[in-house]
Amino acid sequence: MSAAPSSAAGGPAARGAGPRLAHPARMGEDATMRETAILGGSFNPPHVAHIMAAYWVLATQGISELWLLPSYRHPFGKVLAPFLDRVRMCELAAAAVRGVHVCAAEAELAADPLVGKTVRTLEHLVAKHPERRFVLVIGADILGETDKWYRFDRVRELARLVVVGRAGHDGPAGTPPLPAVSSTEIRARLARGEDVSGLVPGRVLEYLK
Repeated sequence: MSAAPSSAAGGPAARGAGPRLAHPARMGEDATMRETAILGGSFNPPHVAHIMAAYWVLATQGISELWLLPSYRHPFGKVLAPFLDRVRMCELAAAAVRGVHVCAAEAELAADPLVGKTVRTLEHLVAKHPERRFVLVIGADILGETDKWYRFDRVRELARLVVVGRAGHDGPAGTPPLPAVSSTEIRARLARGEDVSGLVPGRVLEYLK
């Protein structure tokens, strides 16, 4: 499996099959240290605030490409939906925004004891794509939790940070707060049979059903 991302327009993976990922040469053969943003998360499921964050980064940060990077394993051990299902949902969500792709690179680290740790994923991506500079997108709501991250000092060496505002949390000056949409709350609403059509991209919602 390649660590390069799939394009949502290039034929997403089918349920239960491995994600079809674009070859690095097709995605970045003329990229000379081009910046690529990474928006990681459980995406359990991906929701509209994830897509808003991706669009904001592309629209304001001088970056033309952003990779949604689903966690293979939750860094704090939370139970997640199957990885391939979350990859597929990310592909469906990414289809709405030009420049957004899906990177399933953490599957390549499945046997690594540090899988799920941001620093290990970034080291892997930097090694696989030396022609790129990576930008790590994080929410203002978790900015105060970076002291709990494994080797956050190394994370900052490997990637430039871009902080996205979240409702109820102060982001950088001039950064609009994104809606406080929660995957946990979406799952709870779905379990109760409640409507989540305003919180989840339509194609993702169809997949969940």
